Amino acid sequence: MEGVPQGMIHEADSLTSAPWYRREPYLLFFPLGIVLSWAGVGHWLAFTLGWSPAFNPIFHAMTQIQGFLMAFAVGFLFTMIPRRTGTPPPALWEVAVCAIAPVATTVAAWYQQWNLTQVAWLVLAVVLVAFALRRFTSANARRRPPNGFVWIPLAIAMGIAGSVLTGVGAAAGGDLFWLHNVGQKLVLQGMFIGLVLGVGGLAFPLMTRGQAPADTTGSAADKVAMALHVGAAGLLIASFFLEVTTSVRAAMLLRAAIISIVLVGTVELWRLPDQPGSNRWLIWIAGWMLPAGYLVAGIWPAYWSAGLHLSFVAGFALLTLGVGAQVVLGHGGYREMMLGRPWQLTLMGGLVAAAAVARTLMEFDRSHYYFWMGVASGCFIGATAVWLAFLLPKMIWRKA
Repeated sequence: MEGVPQGMIHEADSLTSAPWYRREPYLLFFPLGIVLSWAGVGHWLAFTLGWSPAFNPIFHAMTQIQGFLMAFAVGFLFTMIPRRTGTPPPALWEVAVCAIAPVATTVAAWYQQWNLTQVAWLVLAVVLVAFALRRFTSANARRRPPNGFVWIPLAIAMGIAGSVLTGVGAAAGGDLFWLHNVGQKLVLQGMFIGLVLGVGGLAFPLMTRGQAPADTTGSAADKVAMALHVGAAGLLIASFFLEVTTSVRAAMLLRAAIISIVLVGTVELWRLPDQPGSNRWLIWIAGWMLPAGYLVAGIWPAYWSAGLHLSFVAGFALLTLGVGAQVVLGHGGYREMMLGRPWQLTLMGGLVAAAAVARTLMEFDRSHYYFWMGVASGCFIGATAVWLAFLLPKMIWRKA
């Protein structure tokens, strides 16, 4: 191929000739994430129906973040990064490690083996960040990431640091136990805020407006922009120390401000979707729900958990399912559905919205706490079941 470096030809060929689980890793990781979400939410539904004697909030949180959401994040990054950079797909061992780790975390959390959960998570985090950095910094990479992608390694670093702090704080105990709480929040919140802000710099403009952000060129303006992103990440980390030691309200409002500035300012989330397809609107709405939930938590700190779950369910989860649907339909050759209004995705979005409302009512209507728990968990399982029933056949019988 005239004008194309030999190294790039070799790497491109390695992507096209790789087996499906390396070439299209989302085909493995997206269904895995759905199954793990059922584990994380299903035991709440089982408890409210009287099928289980107890429920475990910590298991629920860890499985949803380090299981469900992480599986989707890995599937997206393993699929997207090699295509954007023209570098090799993940190796078999990388796919295997990152598929086994969230399952191991979930199983260990069920048996309350908290140290094992974080060991599995740390292994996944190290593999994922090494995978991303090798490809972004490769001499053969045909494209460089946009400035906002600096959030991705920073987000993984937050998760690693948080995991370490949870262990250190728990081991030290006493006056240092607060470090455990900071670490837990970094893992369960900070990491995914960072990932959304990093990936969102590409996903939001591309998936809602059909506009890909410019690559980093190393110019002075790019360096300033990246420094501002790093500074914002530092403030995000500081917000978790602020929450634990000083003020929940100030921490939540600071988080809402950081997310809003990045998404509205640099990603231009204020612009409406201008491409056809109802799923684009779900992605756009989910983007707004991320800062909205933290804003609610800051305005009414007594109900911080309600605001937090507004961000998690209507923000993180809806965004994950919306972006996942866009990837499946786009890569599978179902462009007409991606540009259309499939009723299944509308139903999925409605069920996620119902789950978010019911989860917030668990805090505002505590006299019916367990009733709303059952409604929230049932609606969420319904939403993910609709998502999988609609999209799994498109993963199996692909047009492209």
